[in-house]
Parts: sequence; C-alpha cells; structure tokens
Amino acid sequence: MEEYREPQQPIVATPTYSPPPAYATTPVSPYTTPKVGRFVRFRRTMRLLLRRLLRGGVIAGRALRPYAFFAVVVIGLVGVIGWMSFMLWGPKAAPAVFSRADSIPPAAAVETFIQGQKTFNADIMWDAYSTQYQASQLANGATKATLQAQVDNLRNIGLEFLRYDYIGGVKEDKGGMYFYTVDLRVRNQQRRFPIIFHADADGKITEIESVLAPQNGAGTNTQQ
Repeated sequence: MEEYREPQQPIVATPTYSPPPAYATTPVSPYTTPKVGRFVRFRRTMRLLLRRLLRGGVIAGRALRPYAFFAVVVIGLVGVIGWMSFMLWGPKAAPAVFSRADSIPPAAAVETFIQGQKTFNADIMWDAYSTQYQASQLANGATKATLQAQVDNLRNIGLEFLRYDYIGGVKEDKGGMYFYTVDLRVRNQQRRFPIIFHADADGKITEIESVLAPQNGAGTNTQQ
C-alpha cells in the first residue's frame, strides 16, 4: 500500500528585524561656557570697576600721604568757592508779583478829625463826621457832649497823640478808605496803633476802625 503524504508547503524565509539607523550626535565639550545674563554681566563689571577704583585710591593715598593736610585745605577751599559761586550766580526764585492799588491823597475831613483828636477838641471831630454818621451816633446815644467827655477823659489820664503817619488811601464805591498809624504815649509807655477811616464822596467820615475810635455812649475804650 502506498502511504498518504501531505503535500509540503514551500518554505518562506522569515524577514530579519533591523534597528533604525542612529542619528549622529554632537559631543558636548566639558569646557563650554554657559550663557550669562545681562544683569550678571553688569554686576561683574561694576564689581571690577569698584575694585580698581579702590585699588587706585589706595595707591593714590599712599603717594599723597605726605601732602594730606594740604590736600584737605585745597578741597575745602574749592568747596567754599563752589558754594559761593552757586549762591551768587545760581538760579534764584522769582520775586513775588503783586499789584498795588493807586493811592489817593487823604481826605480833608479826616485830617480835620486828626487835628481835633490831637487837641482833644470834640467840636472839630464832630464836624468831620458825615450827616449819616452823626445820625447813627445820636441814635446810639452818642452826642457832641459825650464825645467831649470821652476826649477829656483821655487827656486826664495823660494820653498823648504823638505822631500820625499816613500809609495810603484807596477808592471805594462811594468814597474812599484811608490808612493811618498813630503813636501814643501814656504813663511812660509808648505804642503804635492803626486807624482806618472810611469817607463818603464829599470826604466826610462815615466809619472809623480802631481801638481809639470814639465809643457810643459815655465810655471810652483804649488799650495800653
């Protein structure tokens, strides 16, 4: 009997695995200097400059040691000269700018009142008042007689009107305002007081601003 044999399959060669090609790499040198930032470079540069300056200063100090006192004197003189030059030619603050009002001459009635006050004459002082100011004084109980009593009281205590100085005057809507100072003496004491007079268009007094102004009524208020 013939034996049955299976047909033989053709033998196929098994493909062999080959690894991928290796890429060439550049070898890293152990002597490569790493990159340095700008701040680090600046710090190193400043440190180097400082060291050189210190070294130069030490060398210069050794060389100038015999002349140290002379050098100190020269440096002091140079500093003083520089400061004086700055104070003389340096920039200066601009002067203050202000406007000055046009001054007007004193009113005749104000000068009359001052003359009456110096001589303790209430008649002259009362006549220097405007009609409206006289009416306001009368309404408050101040008359020519009470005014004379006030000035007599000042004279009895030894008050003296030594000197009046006219500071200036400016125009107002219906008249003017006049500024004075007066030097007083009483009981061996002397002081200066301001007086401001307001006058109408006719030059008559409409108001007096001062501690020396005649007070309404019989009393008088003065400060020593």
